[in-house]
Amino acid sequence: MTDLSFLTQLFNQKKISRRQFITGVSALGLTAALSPALLSGNAMAATPRKGGTFRQAMTGGATSDSLDPAALLASQPINVSTQLSNCLVEIDHNFKPVPELAEAWDASADAKIWTFKLRKGVEFHNGKSMTAEDVIYSINHHRGEESKSAAKPFLKSVQNIKSDGKHIVVFELDQGSADFPFIMGDYHLRIYPDGTQGKDWEKGIGTGGYI
Repeated sequence: MTDLSFLTQLFNQKKISRRQFITGVSALGLTAALSPALLSGNAMAATPRKGGTFRQAMTGGATSDSLDPAALLASQPINVSTQLSNCLVEIDHNFKPVPELAEAWDASADAKIWTFKLRKGVEFHNGKSMTAEDVIYSINHHRGEESKSAAKPFLKSVQNIKSDGKHIVVFELDQGSADFPFIMGDYHLRIYPDGTQGKDWEKGIGTGGYI
């Protein structure tokens, strides 16, 4: 039995941790051996379940870091923010906009009016149901005259945002933009409850999978 086979066997039998396995493989100079094909089904990720605690080690971090989406600059708060909250749109691995908090969208013929249909039944961590007003507030947070958000320039063409019921948000642009859904996938444009401000941002009350 080779050293690699022995390490793989120990890992699949849960006699060593993933960290110990990676350390051992690295010592052998066999980084390619980290392929998932080497590991049995028991060693792969289990079926997702609710509950538990997620811990992630990261470098960096500063006392000035903030979870205010308009102030997201460093990798650490950006990473935390993406776990606590969601955007209307997500950009997938093929660099295509796909539904996240919005389940669908369409545009007028001139691409100046964009209508986003929100998912129903979405709740914030405080139990409040997400509505169009939360989306409008969250996007406008980046549009104010005093806003220093890095996303502000991307929203320059937005002239007005309005609701058409609880689950429809309409964006009116001053010029056509076929790429507007991509803008809604920008990591700054995360959706939080209407009225969130100041120290409320640090509470992390979003719609994400972690709290």
